[in-house]
Amino acid sequence: MKYLLYPLSILYCCLSKLNKFLTKSYRLNKPVISIGNITWGGSGKTPMVIETASYILSLCKTPVILSRGYARKNKSKQNVIVRDKKQILSDLENSGDEPLMTANLLNCPIVVGSNRIKNAEISEKFLPDIFVLDDGFQHWKIKRDIDIVCINSLNPFGNGMIIPAGILRENLSALKRANLIILTNCNLCDKEKLQNLKNKILKITGLYPLETSLKFKNITNLFDDREIEENLKNVTDFTIISAIGSPENFINTVKNSGLKVKNKFIFRDHHKYVKNDIVEIVNKLSENEKIITTAKDAVKIKEVIDDEIRKRIYVLNMSIIFDKGKDVFEREIKLLLGINYEK
Repeated sequence: MKYLLYPLSILYCCLSKLNKFLTKSYRLNKPVISIGNITWGGSGKTPMVIETASYILSLCKTPVILSRGYARKNKSKQNVIVRDKKQILSDLENSGDEPLMTANLLNCPIVVGSNRIKNAEISEKFLPDIFVLDDGFQHWKIKRDIDIVCINSLNPFGNGMIIPAGILRENLSALKRANLIILTNCNLCDKEKLQNLKNKILKITGLYPLETSLKFKNITNLFDDREIEENLKNVTDFTIISAIGSPENFINTVKNSGLKVKNKFIFRDHHKYVKNDIVEIVNKLSENEKIITTAKDAVKIKEVIDDEIRKRIYVLNMSIIFDKGKDVFEREIKLLLGINYEK
């Protein structure tokens, strides 16, 4: 099948290059960090957006996240403020799943819309110190000061072919544009495979990739946000529900956290849940069986179910940690913000 789709991959590549050539780039009035990838989905980009903005907040600076708001249902509102510095101002329909999830975790402004230059203009009232451009590696309209590219160490480049024959959005040579390359899910990757990947990236770019893993944070109930009781962890069977780019990573993380997995229901990335999706699954569960899902899925599932079902659903919360290269990551951000860096 991939060879049948190869001509379309060539067409996609040519159109992408033409789009880049014809697009005029603009520099915003504040520094810009882009967090992107070179593949279609599942690279760990969103956790890195959260980690980057969180670190900037820890420096007592104001980041503004600019997002396209992919897969949001209501696109009639072209530019939407998902949250300001104090509170969430939008909903799932107008925000999109990833921006709303991020808004639940960070106290910084988030603006979505396909015109991200307009997003930046709207956010001027928040007096930003820096912009974080979500999914910006192939966004040509805004000039970046730092380009961060996330690569899933478990499935870095698929079959090595460009969409639709493969998962690559550009040829691997495009990685030369990156300032930092961050490998994700390193804790789940075979050491030899990880080293081979690092050598390959170094050969292409001359950059030593930074290494990160997703760290277990806690498990909370979707109804009241309370953490799971230890006795439930040990005796309860869990069914996985997920609609993310790399569901196998989530499945492995659930198992590694000590939960017993009985069933799993996997939907395509950014799936728009309806009530029957969840009700049909709940009806198949035994009396004591619970559901476990991701934070990204949780913001969508919560919208379509009642409180009784919410009580049976738990959310596995994760945070990103650096295994190697945290000092490099922090140094680059501090230098961009004009903050003296001391190792």
